[in-house]
Amino acid sequence: MKKLWRCHVCNDIHLGNKAPEVCPTCGTQNAFVPSDMNEAMEIMGKDRSVIDNKQNVVTAWKQFSDQSPTIRLTNKTDEIELLSKGVLENLRNKGQRYCPCRITTGDRQRDLNLICPCNFLKQPVFKETGECWCGLFIKRDIE
Repeated sequence: MKKLWRCHVCNDIHLGNKAPEVCPTCGTQNAFVPSDMNEAMEIMGKDRSVIDNKQNVVTAWKQFSDQSPTIRLTNKTDEIELLSKGVLENLRNKGQRYCPCRITTGDRQRDLNLICPCNFLKQPVFKETGECWCGLFIKRDIE
């Protein structure tokens, strides 16, 4: 049965059968503790801005990368523009801000893993190239 987990370092909320070994937001290992819906809603409710336009999508990506000691947002503005359009198109057509570089299955539960930013830190492509699938998020030590 899936449970809610909270990273005690950055307050990232995760829904899963078990806690992630590494927080996808801050990169801390073994940082998740059990949470409940009230705590999760309080944390997630701090910023109730709707992410349904390009500016808010890019702002969310910047906030995500600024919180991480290991990744940064690409500095290629044309790629950011194109990817934000893809995410918003997925929101309009599929109801979620799915990564435009990943293929959804139609299984809502499985596809939750594809909401941008997806959990690219665990993917082989990130480990090999230092970039997420789209090249939107890059390891900080790569120019």
